[in-house]
Amino acid sequence: MTDIKELWNGWCKSWTITNRNERDQELQKILADDFKYTDPLFEAKGLAQISDYISQFQEQFPGTTFTPTKIVSHHDRNLVKWDMLNKKSEIADDGSSFAMVENNRLKDITGFFKVDNYPNL
Repeated sequence: MTDIKELWNGWCKSWTITNRNERDQELQKILADDFKYTDPLFEAKGLAQISDYISQFQEQFPGTTFTPTKIVSHHDRNLVKWDMLNKKSEIADDGSSFAMVENNRLKDITGFFKVDNYPNL
């Protein structure tokens, strides 16, 4: 996978897949083996931990989706602005993620969003 937009669309899609096996298959396509994820509420290492986190997020905020609105990329680094949409497809929040990519896979993502916006969906 060489297209950065396709990579980020896969990441956002993984947050909508409720079936664990299907989600893990999607994540295997886009994550490095030593993947790390950090946001203001959670830290994860590896596919299993991020998949667990996504599952918990889905339980807490059913029907929520993410869409990248701007992607800036250079030297295997990405800065992504994104919107989080509620189940009515209304913008519930926005944020940014900084990521490092290795061999066309997401290696390390740090998400930034305003914590006091939760759980106001």
